[in-house]
Amino acid sequence: TKEMVAHVTANDKKVFGAGIYHKISADLETGVNISAAMDGKTGFGVGCKYTLGPDASIRAKVDNSSLVGLSYQQKLRDGITLTLSTQLDGTKLNQPGHKLGVALEMSA
Repeated sequence: TKEMVAHVTANDKKVFGAGIYHKISADLETGVNISAAMDGKTGFGVGCKYTLGPDASIRAKVDNSSLVGLSYQQKLRDGITLTLSTQLDGTKLNQPGHKLGVALEMSA
């Protein structure tokens, strides 16, 4: 359906994955993905997007390595969008190494 999409991936017959995207409402979307490699490594992640209004949204994601990603996106005017983002290592909150990002997207 348009509200839910599932997919399965395979990369060189070594890494396999699956994901589900679900549009819960007009303002809230979420997704889950899993992966498994032939060498035994596994991955899991969950994320969501919440639309604050016609010009702004927030996103959050977390994975099985305790990496937490957060972002805020704001349309400033037609053709100009500002994004603020961060990635935090949940296992090392009091240590350096976290990431911050700023993006200014301009299109004609």
